[in-house]
Amino acid sequence: MTPAIWVHAIAAVAALFLGAYVLWRPKGDAAHKWTGRVWAGLMAVTALSSFGIREIFDGWFSPIHILSVYTLVTLVVAIHAIRNRDRIEHAVLKHQTEMKTLFASGMLIAGGFTFMPERLLGRLTFGETYPMINYVFVALTASIGAYVFWRGGRAARALRKRAKG
Repeated sequence: MTPAIWVHAIAAVAALFLGAYVLWRPKGDAAHKWTGRVWAGLMAVTALSSFGIREIFDGWFSPIHILSVYTLVTLVVAIHAIRNRDRIEHAVLKHQTEMKTLFASGMLIAGGFTFMPERLLGRLTFGETYPMINYVFVALTASIGAYVFWRGGRAARALRKRAKG
């Protein structure tokens, strides 16, 4: 494992657990703001470190790197919305929608697929001996992620509808 893979894996695992905590606890207090900032930093480290991982396509970027760009852009949009909530209508809802969607797409969907039996994490867990366990895990995390992503999309549509009048 390269140093980029170690940094990426450690930041991603920390972001997974901290992100779940941030999303399901009360919002708006000092603890939410502090843990949210740490989570955003972990997500940025996860996305940036992914650019050092290019083993899948022999040194080239893979389609999964599009998610890294998406992650960085979404972080900027969500942070901008919440910091400028006095000038942006429905900024809190926009911030919530972007962060939930980012958690779903980055942590649950993409993170779940890292456990495919032929991937590094898949081989390190049950993939070589009992690949069915990994497939069940991937299906479960992708399903939960798709549900959260879908809910985020519904919230985004509601936000656009509210903004129009």
